[in-house]
Amino acid sequence: MEFQPPGSALSGAASLPETTQLLIREYPYRSIAIVSQSYALIFRHGAAAANAPAAANGSHGSGAPGRARGGEGGPSKCIVEFSPASSKLLRDYHPLTPRPIFGTLGLICVNRDVFLCVITQATRVAMLRPGETVEKILAVEFFCLNTSEYDYVHPLGGPGDWDSEWAQALGPREGVVEHPCHELQKLLGNGSFYYSTDFDLTNRLQDRYVAGGSAHTGPEAGSDGRRPPDTSTFDIDNFDESFLWNSFMIQPLVQFRSRLPSHEREKLDTSRILTSAIRGFCSTMIVPQSTAPLRATRSGMPSYLSVVSRLSCRRAGTRFNARGIDDDGNVANFVETETVFWSPSGVLFSYAQVRGSVPVFWEQTAGLIPGQQKITITRSLDGAQPAFNKHFEDLEQTYGAVHVVNLLSEAKPGEAELSEYYRLGLQHCPLTQKGGKSSHDHALLKATEYDFHAETKGPTGYEAAQHIRRYIGDSADGFAYYLAEEADDAREVGDKSGNSRRFVVVLQQEGVFRTNCLDCLDRTNLIQTIISQLAVEAFLEHRGEGAAPDFWMRHSTLWADNGDNLSKIYAGTGALKSSFTRHGKMSLAGAISDARKSATRLYINNFADKSRQNTLDVLLGRIYGQIPVVLYDPINDFIAAELSKRSGEFSSSEVINMFVSPSVRAVERRC
Repeated sequence: MEFQPPGSALSGAASLPETTQLLIREYPYRSIAIVSQSYALIFRHGAAAANAPAAANGSHGSGAPGRARGGEGGPSKCIVEFSPASSKLLRDYHPLTPRPIFGTLGLICVNRDVFLCVITQATRVAMLRPGETVEKILAVEFFCLNTSEYDYVHPLGGPGDWDSEWAQALGPREGVVEHPCHELQKLLGNGSFYYSTDFDLTNRLQDRYVAGGSAHTGPEAGSDGRRPPDTSTFDIDNFDESFLWNSFMIQPLVQFRSRLPSHEREKLDTSRILTSAIRGFCSTMIVPQSTAPLRATRSGMPSYLSVVSRLSCRRAGTRFNARGIDDDGNVANFVETETVFWSPSGVLFSYAQVRGSVPVFWEQTAGLIPGQQKITITRSLDGAQPAFNKHFEDLEQTYGAVHVVNLLSEAKPGEAELSEYYRLGLQHCPLTQKGGKSSHDHALLKATEYDFHAETKGPTGYEAAQHIRRYIGDSADGFAYYLAEEADDAREVGDKSGNSRRFVVVLQQEGVFRTNCLDCLDRTNLIQTIISQLAVEAFLEHRGEGAAPDFWMRHSTLWADNGDNLSKIYAGTGALKSSFTRHGKMSLAGAISDARKSATRLYINNFADKSRQNTLDVLLGRIYGQIPVVLYDPINDFIAAELSKRSGEFSSSEVINMFVSPSVRAVERRC
């Protein structure tokens, strides 16, 4: 069940203005413009603009579409202009899409053609609190800047906007032409990407408060000079790139933004043309006042319970293509999940936890026999320790103390070997040693090994997983949670009444649980559901309140949906054990569903994941030889060319020998 607000809310200030249009001009050179109510962001290919005088002398005939490309092997350059929208500026433009768009995800070069990606369809799925909404991306389109060859080619090849009478009147091309961005469009439109035009979705609530509060002294500043968490902030500079999935595509436009004067930069941000997307899961459940755990003083207003999961793009990949850790300390399937509860009584609660692959160097082969996929450790413990340490140092810097919950089985040889390496890595990690042996309870890094399969093998089944509470309860109490409350705020400047309302931070979360199993999907999601419930129970208990069964049913439904969506991203199917997470018991239908999902996973992992992985790598700019779109900058290009001509004045070269370990060999390299 997804949150569907009243129809009037869809046209409110929280959404991108519906007047945002995508326009095109073909003469004297091809230009595409994203036009908001007041401003226009205009794109054109660098080579097309350079050839504009020649094009002006050409013909208006209906010959083959012209193609302007960058230099052979060099980066494709794009010219971007941000100007006030006016009838004179847009005089020769006409609509490129039949409906308004919802911003751009950026630029990408495919086969030396430059494409602009825009969001053409989205739906609101979450409202963390009034004024902070989240949209799910349902469809995107890629439009080429240097040729009209793909203008009327629908990348999905199925029914869509281009089958309408409007599109047919434009005269779509004869024959079937595959769009170069066919797979990218399927990926971005599969329902796993989300964005917000109201707030920074890449950061959890607690980090948004800290990031937004360092240098604010205006009337919205709190008593400590920091911006209160109810302020509407949308600072692109503070986005967390580890969760920003369109970072590669949007980076050229972020650089363009940084070169604008401050007043134009503010106008560009206000237009919400530049869109930042996360991948994972977002959803909100409306909690009626009659069943809300906190009674609101304003009669009739519901509360909002939300779950937001942010999947990291640092080591992105499908199930058998992305395992373990890399040398930078990034792990596969790393997800930050935040439970948020807002009450109209003026209370805002947030609790974050993370999951991620076992942080050692390992891989696993895909196979057609369940349970027979071999696990291989690919680097020794000593060789893996620096990356292992960096991973946990990054976690400690971001979240505070870390409590590892390892759910791997001791009865399965491969999982037992991973647990042994994990155990030894934790023993040698500096964070485990801080505070000395006598103060283990105060160490920054602790671990609990909980063999999920063994613990839930008895007659009570998965219900026995609730016993994990006794192993993690002390850490849960120490970590606390994030809590902000509305308070009266008397102001002397510009407020004749002297009173207003603002949020005040009461408590901050000071640690995080890091949960893992083998895939970090099924077992992990069930245990994380329990941890989330534990945190919400503590929050309510501290206020002398309790929650009705209806509230916990909504909580379980959100977490079951979360598990299904994250599992589809990584493994290709919904999560196993979701029947128990959703209903609190495992039914026969749930067991049959799990068997079907397992069989589907085997097929997808063996026959479809290679293609899925390749598309992910293209989106993230990780294909060998792939280069980002470069914005045309005459001054910088001139200086670079002159420096290149005079490189001999300040550089030299010589032949050196490099010896590489562990397989020692001499490599001759010219520097």
